[in-house]
Amino acid sequence: MGELVDTSVILSGIAVGAVFGFVLQRCRFCLYTSFRNAFYIKDFILLRSYFLALVIAVIGANILDQFGIVHVSETAQEFTWLANSVGGFLFGTGMALAGSDAAEAWSRVGEGLIGSWMTAIGIMIGASAASRGALSGVAADIESFVLVSAEGDPLTIYGLLGVNRWIVIALLVGAALTFVFMGRAPQSSAQAGYQWKTSGILVGLAIVLSLFVSELMTGTAEGITLIGPSDGLLASIVSGRRWNWSISMAAGVPLGSFISAALFQEFSWRSPRADVMVQQFAGGLIMGVGGAIAGGCSIGHGLTGIATLAMSSLVSMASIVFGNWAMAHLLSMKNSSER
Repeated sequence: MGELVDTSVILSGIAVGAVFGFVLQRCRFCLYTSFRNAFYIKDFILLRSYFLALVIAVIGANILDQFGIVHVSETAQEFTWLANSVGGFLFGTGMALAGSDAAEAWSRVGEGLIGSWMTAIGIMIGASAASRGALSGVAADIESFVLVSAEGDPLTIYGLLGVNRWIVIALLVGAALTFVFMGRAPQSSAQAGYQWKTSGILVGLAIVLSLFVSELMTGTAEGITLIGPSDGLLASIVSGRRWNWSISMAAGVPLGSFISAALFQEFSWRSPRADVMVQQFAGGLIMGVGGAIAGGCSIGHGLTGIATLAMSSLVSMASIVFGNWAMAHLLSMKNSSER
């Protein structure tokens, strides 16, 4: 009976990961590209998609919590403020070096992009080094700075403000939707795939689905995050660690992307120059280290985590954006000086 339960947990994780990978491949959803386009060419279309996904994730997760279906209010991450800040900044710099976030890297593994394979391998090694390897001691020291609520619980935005969480949700959703629909948004993105509104809706629904299924199968709303599962996936390869729901979900992402790419005839093995692959590997390595210290990636904090209204995710996401901007700026200056 135990083996049957374990199998169902693994299969459900793979299924949710495959759905998410399929959506990512069709939507071309990437937070690195969203930030880069907003910073450098003042194109906010992909950022609108992110905020629309965030609105759906926040509302969907908290409605499920309100009715006792999913207990996201009990899974808010600890506010390790220094780790969230330092790790988030490192993750953001790694995104700029790799030219993708962790989710897109794992998705594009399924499309046959060798550079994304290098990024994903770097993420696994970096996450492992910070979680249980050479950097684990340093990571533990940074993570020891914790702020909690007066009751000793993980600090949330509404807990910090001392208000009902639905007031925070209303303000957050109102601000996000104002950005999403202000002005005249382009009707199509320059990239192939679904339109930005469809992309935002599907990504947001995938986050809600992941929270529901993970709680149903494991008793905890784990949702989608890719740093811890990347470390677990490497451990399963190297030392035979048993798969859990999160590891299975991560493994399902490239599977879903492959299915999508194959169905729409977009799969092909492609490889960049050797120096670009080295940079993508280095970016993945830094993302893995930073994400392990921060306790999550741009999806894990930027969508799944913020859906729980955790202060840790809000600070981590702000640090990711800042780190991404800083490294992208340095790379831009370097490229300009070489011309």
